[in-house]
Amino acid sequence: MITAMKGYECFANIVRTYGTKYIFYQDAIFRRGLKEAEKYGIKPIMTHSEGAAGSMADGYARASKHVGICMAQSIGSANLTGGIMDGWLACSPIIAITGKKLPQFQYRNSYQEARHYNMFADITKFNAEITETDSQFEFLFRQCYKEATTGKPRPVHFDIMGRDAIETDYSETLAPSEGLEPRYGCVPPHRISADAELVRQAVEEINRAQRPVLFVGRGAAISEAGDEVHALAVKGDIPVSTTPDGKTVIDEADPIWVGTTGTYGMNSANQLLRQADLVIIVGSQTSDNVTADWSSPPRSTRVIQIDIAPEELGRSYPNSIGLCGDAKTVLAQLVAGVEETKRPAWRGTAAALLADTRKKQQESYKEVPGLVHPAHLYAEVNKVLPEDAILVVDTGYTSVWSSTIMTLKKTQNYFRATGSLGWSYPGSLGVKCGAPDRPVVCITGDGGFYYYMMEMETAVRYGINTVTVIDNNSRLNACTPQAELVFGDNESEIRRAIGYTNTPFAEIAEKIGCYAVTVDSREEIGPAVRKALLSGRPAVVEVRTQAVRHLPSSWEA
Repeated sequence: MITAMKGYECFANIVRTYGTKYIFYQDAIFRRGLKEAEKYGIKPIMTHSEGAAGSMADGYARASKHVGICMAQSIGSANLTGGIMDGWLACSPIIAITGKKLPQFQYRNSYQEARHYNMFADITKFNAEITETDSQFEFLFRQCYKEATTGKPRPVHFDIMGRDAIETDYSETLAPSEGLEPRYGCVPPHRISADAELVRQAVEEINRAQRPVLFVGRGAAISEAGDEVHALAVKGDIPVSTTPDGKTVIDEADPIWVGTTGTYGMNSANQLLRQADLVIIVGSQTSDNVTADWSSPPRSTRVIQIDIAPEELGRSYPNSIGLCGDAKTVLAQLVAGVEETKRPAWRGTAAALLADTRKKQQESYKEVPGLVHPAHLYAEVNKVLPEDAILVVDTGYTSVWSSTIMTLKKTQNYFRATGSLGWSYPGSLGVKCGAPDRPVVCITGDGGFYYYMMEMETAVRYGINTVTVIDNNSRLNACTPQAELVFGDNESEIRRAIGYTNTPFAEIAEKIGCYAVTVDSREEIGPAVRKALLSGRPAVVEVRTQAVRHLPSSWEA
C-alpha cells in the first residue's frame, strides 16, 4: 500500500518504527517533526547547547543500544560536531541532523548560514545531504539508521533543508508496514559468524599456546558477549584482561580477571600481556591508550583478533589471525572448538601480578588532612554502587582512578569518555534516558563539570534523576605532570596555568533545583551517595579532594 505523507510525518514514523525513544536538540530545528514524534511517545529533550545534545544522544545510544538522535540548526552545527566526537571514538550509533536554508538562499551570505557539511566528514561514517526533498528524505533517513548500526557502529550526519524537508508531501513514501527495517534501529543488527577455516586455525593456536591472555574491549560489551568470554576463559583456563571500555563484560571479582589494560590501566594486566605468547583481542580498536603505546602486548606478539569491522583486523598487530564477525557469535565458535585445558602456572602468574598491583595501590594512599584522597572517593562510591547501576565517568584521571580502583560486577555497566573532557555529565543524562529504570551515577572532576554544568537545569526540567559525584580539587589535575615540566615545583605558577577558583558546585546545584551536598571526609561519601540515590531528584555530591600530582607507579604502563 502506498500513502502520501508530509515530511515531518515521515520523520516521526521512521523514528517510531526504528525504536528511538528520545531526541536531543537545541532549538530551532525540525519543530513540526518533533511535535509529530511526540504523538508516538517519543520525547524531545531541549538542551542548553548543541554539544550537550550530541553527548546525550551518545549516552542514550550506549545505554539502550538504540540509535541516538541529536539535532541543531546551521549556526549550531559546529558545536554539534564536538558533541558527537566522543561517539565517533566510542563507536556509538548516532544520527546528527542539521538544518539549512533552501537553495535560493545559499551562497548569498544568508543569516546564520555557513557550509557545515564538510565539518562532519571525518567524524561520521555516512554524510548525507538532501538536495531534492521529494525523492530523497525517506530513503536517506532510513539509510542513516542502517549506516549507523551496521559494521562498526558510529555516528552519521543528515543535513536537511528546513521548510521543504518539514512540509513537503511525499507521494512515494511507503506506508508504515512496508519497506522499513526496524532491525537497523539498534546494535548489533546482525550476528555474523567468522570464516570456518580461520576459526579452525585460531583454535589450533589457542590449544598450542602456553601463556594465552584474553584482551576484551568495547566491541564485546556492545555485542553482549560476556557469557562467551567467560566460557572461553574457563574452558581454556585463560586469564582475562579488559580495556577500561570492556569493564563489566565479566565480573571483576572473578579470579580469572587480571585487571584493566593500557595507559589508563593496571600494571598486572599490562605485565601479563607482555609475557603472553598469544593474545586473543575481542572487539578492541587497539589504540595507543588501551595498549600502552602498543607495548602491552608488544607488536611482535602472536594475536587472534575478533572484530566486526574487517579493516581493524591486523591494523596494529600484523602477526594476527583475523576473525571478522560479531564478538558473541565468533567467541561461541571458538568455545566449541578449543580443548578443555588447565594452565595452573600461568594462572598463578596472573594472580600474583594482580595481588602485587593491589598491594602497591594500598601502600600509595597518602592522605592530606582535611581533604579526601581520590582513591578513597572511588573506593567508597564502589561500595554503595547498586547491583544494577550504570557508572559514567569522564576522561583523564577520572577514567584512570575509576578503571583501576573500582571492581565492578557483570550486572553493572561502565561508560567512559573516550577523550572529550566534560562528556560524562550530559552523557549520563542520555544514559538515564536510555535506561530509565536503572540507577545512573556519574563521576567527573571539577574541570569536566564546568563544561556542561548548566545541563543541571535540563535534568531538573525533565526529571532526569542521575547522581553526579564531583571530584573537586579546583584544578585540571591530569595536566599537573605536564605543567610541572614547564613550571617545576612552583605551585603558584602551576595553579595559574591549570587552576580554578573554589566554586561551590553543590550550592549552585541546589539553587537550580537539584538535591545537593558537599562532602569533606571519606566517611561521608557512602551515606551521601545513598541519600542522593534515594532523593528522587537530579543529585550532586561534591567531594573536596586533594590534588594527587602523579599516579602510583603500579598503574603506569
